[in-house]
Amino acid sequence: MQNLRTLLAPSLLLAPSLLLAALLPGQRAATASTDLPDGAPAAMSKIDIEGLRTHAFRFASDEFGGRYTGTAGQVMAAEYVASRLEELGFEPLGDRLAEDGRSYFQSYPVRKTYLDETKTGLRIGGEEHANGFGVLASRAGDGEIDVEGKIVYLGYGARTELPEQLGEGEIPLVLLRTRSRAAMKTEAQFMMGLGAFGKARQIASRLVQAGAPCVLFGVLHDDSGIGEMLNYAGLLPGKPLLQFGGDSGMAGMVAQMRVDVPMVFLSRARTVAALAAAGQAVGDDGEVVAIEGASEADAAARVRVAVATDPDAKALNVCAVLRGSDEELRNEAVVFSAHMDHMGTRVDGDVFNGADDNASGSAAFLEVAEAFAAGERPRRSVIFLSVSGEELGLWGSKHYAENPTWDVDSLVANVNIDMIGRVAELSGANEISITPSYRHPKFSSIARGAAALAERFGMGLTNGDQFYERSDHYNFAVRGVPVVFFCDGEHEDYHQVSDTADKLDYEKIQKVARLAYWIGDEVANDDDRPREIGRQEAWQEQPETESGAGGARRGR
Repeated sequence: MQNLRTLLAPSLLLAPSLLLAALLPGQRAATASTDLPDGAPAAMSKIDIEGLRTHAFRFASDEFGGRYTGTAGQVMAAEYVASRLEELGFEPLGDRLAEDGRSYFQSYPVRKTYLDETKTGLRIGGEEHANGFGVLASRAGDGEIDVEGKIVYLGYGARTELPEQLGEGEIPLVLLRTRSRAAMKTEAQFMMGLGAFGKARQIASRLVQAGAPCVLFGVLHDDSGIGEMLNYAGLLPGKPLLQFGGDSGMAGMVAQMRVDVPMVFLSRARTVAALAAAGQAVGDDGEVVAIEGASEADAAARVRVAVATDPDAKALNVCAVLRGSDEELRNEAVVFSAHMDHMGTRVDGDVFNGADDNASGSAAFLEVAEAFAAGERPRRSVIFLSVSGEELGLWGSKHYAENPTWDVDSLVANVNIDMIGRVAELSGANEISITPSYRHPKFSSIARGAAALAERFGMGLTNGDQFYERSDHYNFAVRGVPVVFFCDGEHEDYHQVSDTADKLDYEKIQKVARLAYWIGDEVANDDDRPREIGRQEAWQEQPETESGAGGARRGR
């Protein structure tokens, strides 16, 4: 799910022959909870825990590298989704190809700023490092530096007396006082990271005046707020900054904090190495003490930073369709969506696996697709849209909504699935939050129908309206498409490297996935389109038999 604060290479199109079909599970018999509520479509049993677990562990694997939009790991996730949809018999509904065919992939343009890894690296005390650092580029943006000299430790930023003039060849190292973010709420972590960036800018500005060719900042907590900010607004080896249209995401917020030289932020391991090179060590209390007998030769260092830009880069969505059975209604479609992207890797190389956010939703997405492929074909068509760029600002779904591969006026509903695998602030083991809720002005008959079906699963619904603008359904809602969004809410592992697949509640994911399938199937078979009904006094204020999705299914 998109973070609250994001609200404040040549073409990557791949041929089907390159897809990773060998890695994918085939059709399976249900292996858990095959008991279905009365009246449920039999194909719902295809949504089983074995399949959910297989998909979730795959999406959240280290091999996918955190699935940051535009990286190799996110392309692997797109290949995985496309291969599965192709295997299930879905038609491609992405970009047009030669001879009027289509790809499973929909690309959209991004401007990519990245570190040229052939010209970027650190040498500290004779040891070369290709990673373990992040860069806030110089004010000029593009360009490169190659500086050799010696590391000079200047102290903690909060109490450092900075020199008026650095000696020739001196590379300044300043520690930023940080603490672990583990016990802090997301907004507090963000504010702490933003404050650390601001402090770093003040220090770097003074050191530029003193002749610094670059500034090294040491960080002793990889999970600190500054680590969070680097993840969104800095350049890391293998992890670019992207711009979509005029939206630079978090990087735009810190652009004014850049100075005339690069600021290089070191992971804890690189910080300890740099301190040792400068004749310093970190004590058990976090204080820095001098090492007796340290030699000047140990302080030798080289800092190379090369920033490059690709204005014609691409990011990928995946889109496919299962055509409806009714000659009159098959030109209308229900869209299922889930974002495949996440946050990549942390400055120390640890992977943001994004198991709940959103391997859980992507796993459910694929299992729901399997159920539709296995069951009786619905009257309307069903579109499955797996998007990227969600964490950066809902980019992939925005591009699709503005450049749909299906007549947008014939999209009757969007069912969005994002974070459904944990007990969280808004939902327990037998609960899920949805938006728009009955308290929302955009409450619709599809959301009301979901509430009626949830009761048949023994599930409670909670109000998720705080997330109405924070996931991909929103871009459909602004085009007038009725939506329902399933989400568990934030929890202690939200946007942390600790969000791993072993922590997911697969029985909960199964229930929510089956609920999402059922309401989508109801909409796809109803005589009438879903409609907006506005604020109500309860989830089911209106009678269920009233026409519109969520009422009685007819015509089948």
